[in-house]
Amino acid sequence: MARIAIGSIVPSSNRVVERTTASILRHLPGVDSCIARIPYAPDGSGQPAGAYDAASYAEAARLLGHAGVTAVAWNGTRGAALGLAKDRALVVLMAGTAGCPATTTALFTAEVLERLGARRIAILAPGATMEADAHAVGFAAAGFATVATRGLGCRDNLAAAAVAPSTMAAVVRALAIEAAPDAILVWSTNLPGFDAMAPLEAELGIPVLDSAATGLAGLLAMAGVATAPLAPLGRIFAAP
Repeated sequence: MARIAIGSIVPSSNRVVERTTASILRHLPGVDSCIARIPYAPDGSGQPAGAYDAASYAEAARLLGHAGVTAVAWNGTRGAALGLAKDRALVVLMAGTAGCPATTTALFTAEVLERLGARRIAILAPGATMEADAHAVGFAAAGFATVATRGLGCRDNLAAAAVAPSTMAAVVRALAIEAAPDAILVWSTNLPGFDAMAPLEAELGIPVLDSAATGLAGLLAMAGVATAPLAPLGRIFAAP
């Protein structure tokens, strides 16, 4: 069977998507991962406020197309705060320049929540709680009510990559107890939540969506890769 390639576009200050992707693709040895970056400094500069820098995404997607990728994804979470319509437009841009189907973490997250019937969500963000609140607005417009939010107080995007999984797990447990949501989002692809995802789901009995893993799940789905072998890693890979 021929190998296939998938392409991820990530923020330049991200250190987690690649390690999460490597951990997951160990279980899918026929899939190659290709990565491209767009400007996004630790302080959030490099992208315009309230929008995407279309040129940087188009160039990243074009270069991934050189590797013959089957699908591309923006594995970043800004789309919830910007509004999912912005991500839909971004998908059109990326697909057109890469020459293959495209998706984003935020769009696939909404799709997974819909499939799971998870209408009441809680959001854990790396910065201040008001950061999580901003993302909640985007999900509300898509029909998902955010019943609780928490921020980890990270000073910048790079600091998010150094958060201990045990720290995130403690906050996820607190959100589950406080708000009894249908699902909890670890909402930054630079938060290393993947290793805690499946254990927390088993413990709490609800879906826990690590953003980087969810973005990859969407990319695999867009590429037509069967994710059944990944079901033990989290409900995002087994959602009907």
